[in-house]
Amino acid sequence: MDSHYGYTMTKALQACYVTLIILLLSFPLTTLADKHVNFIDMDHEIYLEPWLSYQKLIGLQLEAKSYDELHYLWWLLRKAQAENLIYFYDDFSRSVKQANNLVTTSTPLAIQARLSLFQGLIERRQGDYNRSQESLAKALIQAKEAQLSSLYVYGKQELAYTKTLTELFETSLIDIQEAYVEAFALKDQFLIASINETYGAIYGYLQDYKKSIEYYQRALEAYQNLQYPAHIAEAIYGLASTYRYWGEYQLAIEYFEKYQQQIAYTPNSNISFFSAYGIGMTLAEQGDCLAAINVIDKALTLKGIVDYNAELYKRKASCLITLGRFEEAEKALDSAALIFADIPELIGTNWQLEVLKISAELTHARGEYDIGYSMLEQYYRQYTELLLKNSSKRLLKVRASLEVERQKIAQALTAEHLQVESLELEKQQSNTTQDIYFTVFITCGSLIVLIVIIAQYRSNRKMHLLTIKDPLSGLFNRRYIFDYLDKAALADASEKIQMSIILIDIDDFKKINDKYGHPVGDDVICQVAEIGSEIFRQDDIFGRIGGEEFMCILPRTDVTTAKKIAERFLSAINQSTVVKGHQDNVTVSIGIATLSAQCRDINQLYINADQALYQAKHFGKNQIKIF
Repeated sequence: MDSHYGYTMTKALQACYVTLIILLLSFPLTTLADKHVNFIDMDHEIYLEPWLSYQKLIGLQLEAKSYDELHYLWWLLRKAQAENLIYFYDDFSRSVKQANNLVTTSTPLAIQARLSLFQGLIERRQGDYNRSQESLAKALIQAKEAQLSSLYVYGKQELAYTKTLTELFETSLIDIQEAYVEAFALKDQFLIASINETYGAIYGYLQDYKKSIEYYQRALEAYQNLQYPAHIAEAIYGLASTYRYWGEYQLAIEYFEKYQQQIAYTPNSNISFFSAYGIGMTLAEQGDCLAAINVIDKALTLKGIVDYNAELYKRKASCLITLGRFEEAEKALDSAALIFADIPELIGTNWQLEVLKISAELTHARGEYDIGYSMLEQYYRQYTELLLKNSSKRLLKVRASLEVERQKIAQALTAEHLQVESLELEKQQSNTTQDIYFTVFITCGSLIVLIVIIAQYRSNRKMHLLTIKDPLSGLFNRRYIFDYLDKAALADASEKIQMSIILIDIDDFKKINDKYGHPVGDDVICQVAEIGSEIFRQDDIFGRIGGEEFMCILPRTDVTTAKKIAERFLSAINQSTVVKGHQDNVTVSIGIATLSAQCRDINQLYINADQALYQAKHFGKNQIKIF
């Protein structure tokens, strides 16, 4: 018995020793594991306080060197995330590169996916859009394999935005719609806000500014509720940019200044590049060239994004042409052209084509009229092809279905969530759970089906009107007009025997807005639309294709008849259109082009009409020119 007792005690002591050794050995690992867990769960903390989070992570730098490789990778990743949000772009790139050098085949996909996403952001910022798309697509594969739903959705919306920058609108819209469905299902407010922000950008590039503002506002409200300063700044910047594109210059400058205030959360002075960029571009576009050049030059001294610099050089060139400083303008254009030459993905986009347009304006300003017109013709030919591409039937269908699908998804998933909650409540309150579950399920299911059917019917009717009508004037909108031209281009030659185009532009419209305000400007647009609706014939296709620009397509109409109709319209404008409450009359310039033996191409027809309009403007306005 004593022997057995001694044996038992020995075994017990051995077990204690082993346990003690295990605890001692595991203590530091447990500590690191806790740190590891903290790193994994830092998303919200970094989004909420990016600068403080960065300081905290830098404070762990010496300690991090003692971490094992996995935990060190997580520290690097989180540091990179914070650096990106405080616009420490060089540090961000270095951290990502350092982390990528440590990645092996055994590195968890959760880390690999995030690093691939970061790499895509770096490449996008450098203007390498093809590689950026490849890296983001790789991140999606890794996130999907690791079953990281939120990261997958976030990566998809970043990929959609990247495609938008190279004008791959059709695929970007499809990608962002898929991301929205998944984000809504996850009930992730941050992801939904990010996707709404991307929708805002896409609609802005597609010149649907009202819709762009709507989605940016949704994103901003969500970010404000989350209290994420970097994302609030991004949404404000998106609003400012859209107002700039829309020609609402005062609002644009107001929001660029709000952005400047919002970015005070980061000590990085280079971040001022973006507000300087936005204000400089806005001042240039509203004609305040001296002020614009000063701001643009300031922006170019800051570390910004390479293709943004190209845009600055273009606007600077336009201002220098206006001021008669032709040699400086040529240098600015050369700088823009060199940047685009290094970004092949942007060749053929509107951004790159504009260099040709401004070069034509410079040539014309120097008195080389024939060369200038030739260059301008080349620009409009390529630009029209681009417009028709971006107004393709398939793209319009994709765009038209977006809102319908979003509403349908939201209604169905919301109903589903309510259904589940209702069932859970009923289950707690009743002993006959199964019967109630079945009854509620059948009832709710039927209601969901009915709601979706009704909503889809109503939304389809509403969306059909939205896709073809301009909300301000009530005329056909740009997408409908160019879709009509797209169809005409595909028609047989026999169907193109007679067709004319009338392009109309309100003279000095910017002065009206500046002098009386945008509500008065909107009223003038409506007056012109109303007069045109009375003058043009029932079969004519009359629409608003830009801010103050209108187009009327006249099927089966020769140049003589088109001129008579245009003269009646011009006379009616001169007699009737007056700025309400003021003495100023409103005039318009008109360009006409007609299909002929020399011009059987629909694209060329539009180019010819636009050139005729340009001549009407150039030679005194308030007149008609025929190409």
